[in-house]
Amino acid sequence: MRGNTVRKQVFIYAGIALALAAAVVIWLVFTQRNVDRLFEDGNRVNMLLVGRDSSQAVDLVSLISFSKDDAVLFSFPTNLRLRDASGVFESAAGVCETAGLAAAAEAIGTLIGLDIPFYIAASHEVLESWIGSLGGLVIALDASAVYMNPTVEPALRVEIRAGDQSFDESGAIVFASAPSEPEDMGLLKRQQAFLRALLGQGIAATALRSLRSAVRESAPALETNLSVADLQQVAVVLHDVPQTSVRANQLVGEIVEIDGVSYTQPNVVGTERLVAALLKGLELLTPSDVKVAVFNGNGVRLMARRTADYLSARGFQVTGIGNADAFDYETSYVIVLSDESKAWVLRDALPSGAQIVFPETFESHYEALSDFIPAGTDIVFIAGAGLEIE
Repeated sequence: MRGNTVRKQVFIYAGIALALAAAVVIWLVFTQRNVDRLFEDGNRVNMLLVGRDSSQAVDLVSLISFSKDDAVLFSFPTNLRLRDASGVFESAAGVCETAGLAAAAEAIGTLIGLDIPFYIAASHEVLESWIGSLGGLVIALDASAVYMNPTVEPALRVEIRAGDQSFDESGAIVFASAPSEPEDMGLLKRQQAFLRALLGQGIAATALRSLRSAVRESAPALETNLSVADLQQVAVVLHDVPQTSVRANQLVGEIVEIDGVSYTQPNVVGTERLVAALLKGLELLTPSDVKVAVFNGNGVRLMARRTADYLSARGFQVTGIGNADAFDYETSYVIVLSDESKAWVLRDALPSGAQIVFPETFESHYEALSDFIPAGTDIVFIAGAGLEIE
């Protein structure tokens, strides 16, 4: 009888061990399946992050692109002018609110040349609850933040110095959403600092078991095309990314007014250069990659020589200098002979603006100068009125 009892115990323990082993195998299979789904298109995951205020209006738009080793936050203004799938131009916030997050992710992806298959939107209420569970948020500022707090009556001007600053949940949300005042570091930079703090304190510094539980509890309140298991896997991958490997940048653009509406018009080439360096692992062009011939188009004595010295001091390769075909150029011109991106590198280095043109659209002036342009020159720069070189 005693032998039968021992054998029964052995069978019971063996059964428990097998059950545990099967559970582990199932867990590994499902976990690996989620990892494979996230990374099925390569070694990076691209995801659109959207924040909504209490009225569900969009007040934060950012891309997070991450691998198992690093993460990049790339911020967009909510008034970014986008072309949606139907060809209609609308602000990023407008596309999110009218066409949906999938359409916004597609439009932004088309703009920057990336596939953005996933999206997550969270309300202020969800974010406040998360930050409250952390006991607040410490946000590192590399410049002063100046904005109006609209949640108090009357609205209060807030000025915060650079350094590590502590916020409660409502204060952190105001910090990340309030419009900028003069001397502010900029709303997009504040949002990047806010998101970095959430990644560091809300994900990286949280125990994995607690992190999975928090994701499971908050998932029903999120608007996303990811399953709960996917969201948990995102959190696990980001948990293991070193905070020193988290980088941030923002779209290159300028404010324009169209039909009485203010938009941020993207600088496509400038943005592509940033995306190439940050997300595609490609090297940015530097001034040393640009060969430029400089011509005096405003008649100021020694303007071509002074401009050439200015550019040489900044690393550009000057192939030649001379006088333009006339001294009545009302603005400066950058003529593209090779890669357009090199023109943007040059323009960004100038102390004042210049118009980028191509030989075929600047034909008569280009033909007048063509015999004086050294072989191998990438860019011709004509110094026009208003250019001041010290």
